[in-house]
Amino acid sequence: MKKILIIQNKRIGDVLIASILPNNLKRIYPDSHITFFCYEYAAHVLHNNPSIDRMITTKNSELKKFKTLLRTAKAIRQEKYDLIVDPYVKTQSQFMCLYSGAKERIAFQKNVLPFSYTTQIPFLKDRISDYGKAIDDRLNILKHIAPQATLDPYPKLFLDAQEKENGKHCLEKHGIDTSKKTIMMGVLGSNPSKSLPIAYVAEIIDTITAQHDVNILFNYIPAQKPIVDTLYQSLQNKKGVYPDVLGNTIREFIEIMYHCDLLIANEGGTVHIAKALEKPTFTIYSPYVSKNNWATFEDQKKHVSIHLSEVAPELFQNKSKKEIKETGDTLYQQFTPALINPAINSFLALHLSCNTQLDVPQK
Repeated sequence: MKKILIIQNKRIGDVLIASILPNNLKRIYPDSHITFFCYEYAAHVLHNNPSIDRMITTKNSELKKFKTLLRTAKAIRQEKYDLIVDPYVKTQSQFMCLYSGAKERIAFQKNVLPFSYTTQIPFLKDRISDYGKAIDDRLNILKHIAPQATLDPYPKLFLDAQEKENGKHCLEKHGIDTSKKTIMMGVLGSNPSKSLPIAYVAEIIDTITAQHDVNILFNYIPAQKPIVDTLYQSLQNKKGVYPDVLGNTIREFIEIMYHCDLLIANEGGTVHIAKALEKPTFTIYSPYVSKNNWATFEDQKKHVSIHLSEVAPELFQNKSKKEIKETGDTLYQQFTPALINPAINSFLALHLSCNTQLDVPQK
């Protein structure tokens, strides 16, 4: 039996994308035992995954403590893994791999501790398929392991019957009319640098509710509730808008998202969750985030996105990545609803049935 360890110490979206590694490795090595190591809060997207035999979770703050790191590395060494795949290559995971004694240790090509890995695979210069560069890079790791294998590029989420029922019950408890289409709105990003100005989000929601008879749910981090309250109060039309249908955990969000029809959100983990649930998505990218790196499965139909550089390229001319990040707030102020709404309108026209259209007087 081949013992495999996958280490992915990063955020929710990264962990979900990395789930294609165990999904494919279990097909390549059906008798293998696969362990997935990740941060505790991100593990929710891996629950019930039949390709993962064991989960090891930790907290970022704990793993940064040398005593914890050493104890973790010793435990990994005792497992005698045959293969370790480390797609993120953090300092802690380098040490864990170096100490592991595993015969084969594979990672992307970065500056690392000497002898941490037996193989380092260069990042692709650009995407080579419609899956997106983040997926292509991880498929490239799998091609190194099994060149002839037929690979599945799609991250997946696995909900049991009770979880599906939990999501349905949550909507019913809040009196949501499930005969209407339901839109999940990721109204804020994981941090301010990934969040569209709140006044712009309100204008986008008002445009949607003026044209479509739908339910709109909000997704946000509980700590962002005061900002969301301000957003809700600023809406011109609150009918059908439900700001408090919020899961307390990522898993509860997944249960609710399962019963939604589509997602409109700032770029982040929720977008990858919706895609894994096979829901149409519209993604708004932060000006400093590289769409080329993180846009996955975008076909301008089921999965659509928009970046300020596409609608106002002059704002990015002769600017380095550092300059773009440093001026992110200023750039976001120029990413107005007037630039975003036409693309959202086209997306919704494609994915909302005609009976959700309101009779809007022509100006």
